[in-house]
Amino acid sequence: MKVLIVDDETLICESIGADFKRMEHPWEYEVFLAQSVAEAQKIYYREEPDFVITDINMPGGSGLILVSEIHKENPGCALLVLSAYDDFEYVRNAFKMGAWDYILKPVAFSELEKCVGKLARKMMAERNDSSLEGNADAEEGNSVFRMEDTVAYMREHVGEKLSASEMARKMAVSYSSFGKLFREYTGMSFSAWLLETRMECAKNYLDNSRMKIKQVASKVGYRENPQHFSRDFTRQVGMSPKEYRAKKFVEPKKEQPQ
Repeated sequence: MKVLIVDDETLICESIGADFKRMEHPWEYEVFLAQSVAEAQKIYYREEPDFVITDINMPGGSGLILVSEIHKENPGCALLVLSAYDDFEYVRNAFKMGAWDYILKPVAFSELEKCVGKLARKMMAERNDSSLEGNADAEEGNSVFRMEDTVAYMREHVGEKLSASEMARKMAVSYSSFGKLFREYTGMSFSAWLLETRMECAKNYLDNSRMKIKQVASKVGYRENPQHFSRDFTRQVGMSPKEYRAKKFVEPKKEQPQ
């Protein structure tokens, strides 16, 4: 679990970082330190931590700005604020901007350990609930990076029976989420992309081999119904497979001598 600690006082950052190494929790913590909001923003977008602990009052930028920005970017990130002021107004603003909890400075190890454990368990529970409920937003966040592999798989297995429901299962997302993710990635619906890809493969076979049209149909996913291949090819390309091949292999006319 990645943790980002933000405080303009280096000693406080290092002390809290050391506290995480002492905590007895079933999670391993990877700790990052920042001494300003600007530095914290860079680390956050590079490392995408699960947990952010930030001071409220710092030169060059309030920790509340950081809390608000991170909460909008990732509501599931556990946000804990530190304040040297026992002031309800600071705390109220922190919660309004997305903080999960707060601790007063100086930070006591026992209080920090208790608070971190509570928030970590809450974060893990929310993630598990989202997974079980098939939350579409969570699926999108977890699955976009796998769409490239899914499309590559489909290209490699274009001759096999492929379906959106099968691909959704492979990505561990719902059918509706898969359709949304696929369209965002390719700019096309699943069926339109599959048809276009199969016809491009078919044209390649017709251009570069003497394979029979029925064999070409089988190679691009029409093994069970090759008659549908000619129909789909004609609609997509504007001519039948036979006409396409004939056009490809027509000998160019020799120029007559002057």
